[in-house]
Amino acid sequence: MTSYSDRIRALALSLPATYEDAPWGFPVFKVADNKLFAMMTDRDGECELTVKVTDEERELALQLPHVRRASYVGRYGWITARISDDESLDAGLEWLRESYWLRAPKRLRDAAAE
Repeated sequence: MTSYSDRIRALALSLPATYEDAPWGFPVFKVADNKLFAMMTDRDGECELTVKVTDEERELALQLPHVRRASYVGRYGWITARISDDESLDAGLEWLRESYWLRAPKRLRDAAAE
């Protein structure tokens, strides 16, 4: 059985020019020249995903009980979602795509859209 963190990692690393790093001891996903687009923690079976979203998406996401403003970077439009079931995973994967889109250089966004 594939874990939620495995599914998140698989999607993040399938996007153009992405790689995984762990500068703070947990997985972060970056694109191109060190542009962070997602962070993930998976401790004791609880997975959390931190991503950047648009202001409109953030307003909607924060209405959900499993989403909060991200620590440290929340003021810049980042949210943290607790991924605990298929519904929260689906939302998290969509936000992951959006975060990539917001953070990736234009040439890579164009490649991902093809």
